[in-house]
Amino acid sequence: MSREDPHLSASDPLAELVPRVLQGEARAIEAFVLAAGPSVLRAVRRILGHCHPDVEDVAQEAMIGAVGALASFRGKCTVLHYVWRVAALTAINARRKVRLYNQIKQGTASPDESPSGEPSPMSYALAARQREALRRLLDVLPPEQSEALAMHCVLGCTVEETASATGVPVNTVRGRLVTAKSALRKLLENDTELTDLLRGVS
Repeated sequence: MSREDPHLSASDPLAELVPRVLQGEARAIEAFVLAAGPSVLRAVRRILGHCHPDVEDVAQEAMIGAVGALASFRGKCTVLHYVWRVAALTAINARRKVRLYNQIKQGTASPDESPSGEPSPMSYALAARQREALRRLLDVLPPEQSEALAMHCVLGCTVEETASATGVPVNTVRGRLVTAKSALRKLLENDTELTDLLRGVS
């Protein structure tokens, strides 16, 4: 089971809706969207950042894409992990589109998410910079590495769950994660602002 939704049972409650959704049954589609929608929204928020202006639009696009992609679902993972994969890819593509637009306009990236609890200013600043560094990495890594990093490090899927959802061997996912995490370490090392923050942590 994933750390994202530990309350979900191993019986994969969404699976029973899939045949009815594929038949175009309106009530089944509505039930599927209501059941999977909150997880899709959380996945998109984690990748884009809570304050990103397009979170809801991207989540809606991801939900529509997930319903449309069910015809290709082969049952090698849970339906929710399959939906997360669609959400992750949709959000990553949205981030890359924004990055390209900002490069053209020579603008700045979207603001990072705001604090949700009561951490110290130093710990929040450090966590926010680390999250933003990871999101920047999703913009520039090869698609397969971005997908593995998003599924495992952002959405909290295990390596095995990530492998099942993406349809590749576990060792392939591990290799992609090793390469992606190496790139993340280099990015963090080259981030002088983050380095300064790290020096201030006792």
